[in-house]
Amino acid sequence: MLGNVARVAACAVVLTFPFSARAQTTVASSVRKPGWSDDKAQVRLHYGLAFRSGAETDSGPGLSYSGFSPNDLAFTGWVWLLLGDHLGLTAGLQREAFSLLDNGTNVTSGSLMRVNVGPTGRVRLGPVRLEAAASYTLQQLPVFGTVDTPAFSTVQRHGVLLAARGLVDLGPVTLEGRFEYPLGLANLGRTVSSRGLGVGGGLRVQLFRTGPLKWGVLAEALWHSDSMTTTDASTPLTTSQSVVRAGLALDLQWKDPKLEEEARTGSLKILVRGEQGPLAGVAVAVSGGPSRRDLVTGPDGTAIAELEPGELIAAASLAGYEAAESRVSLGVGDERSVELLLSREKPKSGGLSIKVVSFEGATPVAATIELDGRATPTSPAGALALEGLAPGPLSVKVTAPGFNPGEEAASIVAGRVSELTVTLVPEKKRVPATLRGQVRSARGGKPVVAQLEIRELKQTIAADEGGAFSVQIAGGKYTVRITATGFVTQTKTVTVRDGDQAIFNVDLAPK
Repeated sequence: MLGNVARVAACAVVLTFPFSARAQTTVASSVRKPGWSDDKAQVRLHYGLAFRSGAETDSGPGLSYSGFSPNDLAFTGWVWLLLGDHLGLTAGLQREAFSLLDNGTNVTSGSLMRVNVGPTGRVRLGPVRLEAAASYTLQQLPVFGTVDTPAFSTVQRHGVLLAARGLVDLGPVTLEGRFEYPLGLANLGRTVSSRGLGVGGGLRVQLFRTGPLKWGVLAEALWHSDSMTTTDASTPLTTSQSVVRAGLALDLQWKDPKLEEEARTGSLKILVRGEQGPLAGVAVAVSGGPSRRDLVTGPDGTAIAELEPGELIAAASLAGYEAAESRVSLGVGDERSVELLLSREKPKSGGLSIKVVSFEGATPVAATIELDGRATPTSPAGALALEGLAPGPLSVKVTAPGFNPGEEAASIVAGRVSELTVTLVPEKKRVPATLRGQVRSARGGKPVVAQLEIRELKQTIAADEGGAFSVQIAGGKYTVRITATGFVTQTKTVTVRDGDQAIFNVDLAPK
């Protein structure tokens, strides 16, 4: 039987060590990704078997013992309360029925208790989670009288239990490894020094779920080793034992609905900035996913939301600013950031500064400006400033006593003040028109040196070598006769008004 117990213990150590080692070497970050939903609380009830072997050495021959306990009960619980569910409390209670057998005969019996309670913390990296705890522990260890008169009794070891637990989350299946190391601080009884070690692991399978509760079953095994030494001069004693516990546990986990929601979403941080820095109170709309989210930036110009994954559009708007938007692709567990830059809204109107002057000497003229059927007088200096004008072209009509009416076109630009000078011609004074053009050959378009005779004025104009000519004439209707050597003479009629800039091109046909 001792051989079987040893083999079971060896198998437990070999099987459970890799779980613990993997958890310890894989976890390297203290950041919990939103894509993984941790438990808010966990309760575990274990029932199984305990295989024990040990020895007690005294001044005599001492004794060795082994036993099988079919009623190994344990309760363990965790609750996570602080720092984003990274810190919490853990507690455990284990009771074991103990029997000392001699050739199948029960010599003595009793029970042993192990209790621990204290703070614990955890970190996560992807599917791997590592937990550590430093708890107060009370452990009862067995001692006996002598080989002649063995009598079961216990020593209570008070101390600090350093424990670690590593978990690998594979969906409905979770691998678990555990390690325990008690530091004895005080012993009530004859024992003055003791030490111990525990290592184990298991496999959890998810069974079903009811609301926030997840029900599972855990197959686990744990190996413990303890030793004690007394300094009682009359009966010096050294006791050691090795225990393999194996069994099934009902494992109940409670998931926070909020964390469950985060496990299906990603995190999007939106920073809205203006030309002078972050902007608070900006309305931000996130759309493109299954639902629309409306947010408002805080004093630091940011807004954060947990959103379902997809192609999203974040748009920001604030009175007095041009709206801005940005596209972002968000996946489950992602932590993305996007920055929106708002520019000041451009003015929606412009201004116009008008100055009215005389044709002679460019002296200011007090006049009346007509825009869109509304008349507005200028200052005595002939100036007028207008605001709130719609962008685009604008016709400006100007009248003044003693002057011919004038009309000019202005261009209004949003956010700017355009300038316009209007020159008025005094009444009874005519401004000549300018008649210019070019004489060309109708065959090939080459310039022609020609003579242009304006019959009404009895005036002849000569075109230069490039065929160009220019003449100032009063407004009216004129007959122009064009002659050139080697070309057919043409006669044309032209009408101009005072102040016109008329273009008069002529194509002569060769003879």
